[in-house]
Amino acid sequence: MSAFDNVVVVGKLKLKGKPLAVKGGGVSKKNKKKRSNYYHQLSQASQGVIGGEAVMDDTENDGGRGQAGAYDDHLTPAERRYLQQTERIQLKKLAKMAKKSHRDRVQEFNHYLANLSEHHDIPKVGPG
Repeated sequence: MSAFDNVVVVGKLKLKGKPLAVKGGGVSKKNKKKRSNYYHQLSQASQGVIGGEAVMDDTENDGGRGQAGAYDDHLTPAERRYLQQTERIQLKKLAKMAKKSHRDRVQEFNHYLANLSEHHDIPKVGPG
């Protein structure tokens, strides 16, 4: 007999510690708490009524800026300048694209492709 005969364990594994909460091969899950009252309040808030009183729109208070007004309150001056600059750049790009028709853009692209060097082409190998 070898020294390993007493060490080898035969049979199913046994887990130490707290037993698992297993029912019939499945895992039991906690039930989620129902928050129907919370969702009901949210739906009323979106309709503009909370607690029976009408809620004033923020658009009236911030001079017509809408939701952007609440967002702008948290921005630093540098962030505001950055957003304004990106808006200006986007408007310039749109104006530039609006000037050209699709046909003009295709012709310009074809002209660009024609001027490219053809270093990717493989020359013919062999006689002839």
